[in-house]
Amino acid sequence: MQNEQDQRINSILEKLMTLTFVPNPEGIQNIEVYLHKLGMSFKDLKEFSSEKLNAHLRKFNFGWDHFERFADLLLVWSSNEGLLGFKEKAKGMYLYIQSESKSFSFEIMNKINQL
Repeated sequence: MQNEQDQRINSILEKLMTLTFVPNPEGIQNIEVYLHKLGMSFKDLKEFSSEKLNAHLRKFNFGWDHFERFADLLLVWSSNEGLLGFKEKAKGMYLYIQSESKSFSFEIMNKINQL
């Protein structure tokens, strides 16, 4: 069961990583197809605080590696002028991973320090 869930989340994250954010209705609609599988819309993603986003993804049984990949995705999308707040969300996710995962990651610390 857990393995199937991990595969489903990995599949969603991989698809999201292949999508480039395009700030038009079609681009957002393409992203929303996969965000809906995680129980949120693009509007939700923009409006969620880091804390709310972390709690939401925990409900979907995200592992720490999934959190990190989602934060990485937010960083990629944050290069778009309209999504500058995504960088802060990503930082909040990295900090959450460091504090809650019970293990220290130099890689994640480097990502935090680069923000």
